[in-house]
Parts: sequence; C-alpha cells; structure tokens
Amino acid sequence: MPRITYSEQFKRDAVTLYENTDGASINRIAAELGVSRGSLQHWLTRYGTRPRSTKSVSPEGSDRAATGIGKDEKIRELERENHRLREERDILRKAAKYFAEETTW
Repeated sequence: MPRITYSEQFKRDAVTLYENTDGASINRIAAELGVSRGSLQHWLTRYGTRPRSTKSVSPEGSDRAATGIGKDEKIRELERENHRLREERDILRKAAKYFAEETTW
C-alpha cells in the first residue's frame, strides 16, 4: 500500500478543525478526513496551538432555549457554528483537490 503524504497546510487545517469542533473525538475527525487516528494525534502534538474546547454542544439546542438565552447570544452562537462549518467545508475541498491531483489514470 503506497504511503500518502499530506501537505503541511492540510495537517494544520485538520488540527484546527479538531480544536474548534466541540464534542468531537479524534476518531471521528480522522474518519471524516480519511486519515488514520495516529496521524491526526501526531499532527495535534506537532501543530496543536491551544487546549481543546470542552464545552459540549446540544445537537438541537433545546436546553438552551429553555434557559432563555437572548438574541445576541444566539446570533454569536450561530456565527461560531457558521465559522466552524465553513472551516470544515474548506478542509474537505482542499482534501478533494489534493487527492484529485494525485490520481494518475
């Protein structure tokens, strides 16, 4: 099996995705990106910039609605989620482009 070499930018993007995704495990992020768990763990050790966020996010946010969070907080929360989703999309686009360039037919 050929050894796959990932660009440094891809590695840094993967680390950023892991660090900014609340409640995500290394296994889940590695599976989403199509890399091994060990590779992602190594990249986290090498390129990690800050401790991972420990805040858990409810999938539907129903418990937050019951607490009466204001519109401003809800907007900030949605902006953070939007930013995270854009990062994920960009990483996946870069990965697809990277693998498309490697394909030799």
